[in-house]
Amino acid sequence: MRFCPKCGSIMVLVKREEARLLKCSRCGYEISMTKEEEQMYTSTVKREQKVLTTKIIAKKRGLDTKRQEELEQAKDSYYEIVLDQMGEYGE
Repeated sequence: MRFCPKCGSIMVLVKREEARLLKCSRCGYEISMTKEEEQMYTSTVKREQKVLTTKIIAKKRGLDTKRQEELEQAKDSYYEIVLDQMGEYGE
């Protein structure tokens, strides 16, 4: 990150044709970037990675609806136990 020598504001990356410049967001002062600065500002993004949700994972693993029903029943049972415990401590 670089700061403007004139006003002290942050310099942002600007592309002009084939050149890359650092430009002050406040006063408009511009300077060309050195090779080291270009490497610092250059980043790569991997677009091949996907976020897998639990629904996608369940389909891949072949979880059937009976298993899902069992999970729902277990959640309900757990919820009832928690509410009972909260009632004991709340009184």
